Amino acid sequence: MCEGFGLTLRISRNKVRLAAMRAAFGLLFVLACGSSPHLPAAQPSKPAAKLDPDGPHREVVTAQVRPYIDAEIASGLVIGLYDAGNVEIYGFGKGPGSAPPNGNTLFEIGSVTKVYTGLLLADAVQRREVELDQPVAELLPPGITMPMRDKIAITLRQLALHNSGLPRLPPGIAKIADAADPYARYSEDLLYADLVQTKLEATPGTAVLYSNYGFGLLGFALGRKIGGSYQAVLAQRVLTPLGLADTYFAVPATQQARVAQGTNGDLAPVPPWKFDALAGAGALISTVRDQLRLVDAELDSNAGGKGTLRAQMHLTQEPQLEHTAANEGLGWQIDNVGRYWHNGGTGGFHSFVGFDPKTKRGVVILASTATSLIDHLADNLYKVLAKEQVASPRFATAAEISPFAGSYDLQGSKLKILTAGKRLYVDGPGVPRFRLLPISDHEFWIEELQTVAVFEREADKVARIVFVLGEHRMSAPRVEEPRDHPESLPNP
Repeated sequence: MCEGFGLTLRISRNKVRLAAMRAAFGLLFVLACGSSPHLPAAQPSKPAAKLDPDGPHREVVTAQVRPYIDAEIASGLVIGLYDAGNVEIYGFGKGPGSAPPNGNTLFEIGSVTKVYTGLLLADAVQRREVELDQPVAELLPPGITMPMRDKIAITLRQLALHNSGLPRLPPGIAKIADAADPYARYSEDLLYADLVQTKLEATPGTAVLYSNYGFGLLGFALGRKIGGSYQAVLAQRVLTPLGLADTYFAVPATQQARVAQGTNGDLAPVPPWKFDALAGAGALISTVRDQLRLVDAELDSNAGGKGTLRAQMHLTQEPQLEHTAANEGLGWQIDNVGRYWHNGGTGGFHSFVGFDPKTKRGVVILASTATSLIDHLADNLYKVLAKEQVASPRFATAAEISPFAGSYDLQGSKLKILTAGKRLYVDGPGVPRFRLLPISDHEFWIEELQTVAVFEREADKVARIVFVLGEHRMSAPRVEEPRDHPESLPNP
């Protein structure tokens, strides 16, 4: 599930990844970011906004999105635009039955689930069942020890703000995780065992460290306190009252034909993800239409609406940190211009949901490919709604990537850059092959490492690759050698 780094591409500063890169692609993987019955059918609290599949922004939205499909960055995308109650939904690429996806197509939304977990917390606070600054330990069974540091106990607020000090993932998950479905077997018993042995990475309340562990624990603890599983209480308290009848933890058989096939960064099909104890971190499956309903309700709440869950939404939107620019609500991220957003990712999907109270506009993006590059679309789509001129993305063509193929020396280890049609790959010793997703005509993104690879030229020849990890830069000069093996692969 995506960490939620913002609307522009931000590079992870994870020291583990940096050390792995320095080990010449002896790469370590950190798992990215429970089933329940289908949510009961419900009617929206007010009529849904009119859908306009051939709306006024189709041409300019197509100009923004089509390059992602043509460059084989994403297999399928649905865009939802909200402008003061007017809704437009546009689908691109391949969806169920090979037709383009649409507003009713179902996607895993990953960490956007955290918005709903934050809303459940706000609801429990409004009902006076819990307090924001209540220690989490008080919601767990007797004898379950919560980790502490400097004698400071973790509170519910700190779980919701990612400043509990808990690591991104519980320590025990690596022992049982299936890379294709990493959260499915992480149970209540394993959660309790991990809480006993977890060492905090920071004193609670002192540093924001994105944590799926923390948000999963928050949902789990709220479920226990309210009575029932997280999945059951979220359906009862949030999803059903809001009329989100197409938002599921497990899609029923009768609706399977609407589910998009998730794909990895190489557009290969991958199995769906399932969740158990950490469902509150990323388990939901939904549609663009339902997420636009959420945007509508959130904007209504911000404007002082008194409808269903509006007071609770207002609480989740309150900035919680003593920051003057970007901030955090209870589940929402707040950017430096005051827009609320969250993104999400699973093994085969990526999502973005955001809204701007000042302009009463919102953007929803659901993709059936696990790539965070689609977050870049959000900024441009806000500009589209504002009637600003926006340049279309420009990605490297098959002809333009061909000169990058060859051998490079990364601190004594040889890397091979290979081409396959429009796609570019990097091979390193003893590790899987990684795809380099285009950002421009010479910059590429390695999703698994959250790293940018920049090809630099000298005298019109490709001289090196520079890998950028946060403020760190690692150069791999090109090595000229006899072409005794192919530098291209069969087209996918």
